[in-house]
Amino acid sequence: MALTIPQALKRIDQIMNQVQDQFVEEGSRTVRSKTPVRTGKLQNGWNTKSAPFGRQASIDNNVQYANYVENGSPTVRPYKMAAQTVQTLRSQADSIVRKAVK
Repeated sequence: MALTIPQALKRIDQIMNQVQDQFVEEGSRTVRSKTPVRTGKLQNGWNTKSAPFGRQASIDNNVQYANYVENGSPTVRPYKMAAQTVQTLRSQADSIVRKAVK
């Protein structure tokens, strides 16, 4: 059965929201798993914010030392957990979109 233009636009909006939500969910799961754990504070500090497609969704960490763990310092090697997560999501993008379109 063919969709009307309003129905097609609604379906596209649903798909885009699913894709964005999946990126946030997968990103959150991945960055938490890549975060080193000493006390658990940094790993538990990851927050996600999802929004309708077209608005900003985010994954962030407000723990005071998160930036030092991510980027390192003169005495601490960088873990790059957020940077690695971005690379992982890029490699999974096609799969995430295909799941939403089914």
